[in-house]
Amino acid sequence: MPITIDEALLCLRRDPKFAELIRDSYLEADTHACAERFRQSGEFREVQRLLGSLSTGVILDLGAGTGIASYAFSTSGARLVYALEPDPSDIVGSGAIRRLTQGTPVELIEAYGEKIPLPDSHVEVVYTRQVLHHAQDLNQVLRECGRVLKPGGIFLACREHVIDNESQLRAFRQQHPFHQLVGGEQAFPLDAYLDAIRQAGLQLRNVFGPWDTVINAFPGVKEQAELSHYPQQLLTQRFGRLGAWAGTLPMVRSLVWKWLKRPVPGRMYTFLAEKS
Repeated sequence: MPITIDEALLCLRRDPKFAELIRDSYLEADTHACAERFRQSGEFREVQRLLGSLSTGVILDLGAGTGIASYAFSTSGARLVYALEPDPSDIVGSGAIRRLTQGTPVELIEAYGEKIPLPDSHVEVVYTRQVLHHAQDLNQVLRECGRVLKPGGIFLACREHVIDNESQLRAFRQQHPFHQLVGGEQAFPLDAYLDAIRQAGLQLRNVFGPWDTVINAFPGVKEQAELSHYPQQLLTQRFGRLGAWAGTLPMVRSLVWKWLKRPVPGRMYTFLAEKS
């Protein structure tokens, strides 16, 4: 019988074999330390670069979870951050956000993305991190994102799981620790995300595949500058000095990239779009 997300997280925290997963998911017990680590991460620096000057405007953090992104934006110059999170939990929901963001320009909104209680054209940025693939109605969530964005505003959806078919969805769920305990894990075909973004009146500026950006490549890569050297790093880790030498050969690097970018179930994409 499935258990709650809170119960699943506590269970995984107690199991040493999941310690790395919990750390890389920013889900350790010390939420403030996790949030500060995320704020200083290569992923968040790349998010700020993609958003440019809008990263200091009014931001909607859709599906804020524990609030690590709301904290990162609000302590890095954002004028106001709306942290939208329907889960009231003290561990992974609004209770955690309240504690974490106390004294920062964060306004908590307890609601679902399918009906965002904000006026039209109200925010400069809609940011999501590993949220859209959980949507009950993906198209409706994207319509709401488009509605609350100001003209010229940016929509950035990070680390969304992509599958090609039902077989891949089953394989993705079978290897997902939280799904084994809680159930309900989801992923969509790439075209489903792209169509929903376009139908929301947003113009796609970039679609980043699994190894196109540190945002998707984390935790394998932790800094954007490391990406180009990753094939050689991977070969060195596996085969030592011989791998390091092989990694200098363009043909070998090309083969490694081809293997890394193969269409595995649940691979991660990031979407950058603008409201015209």
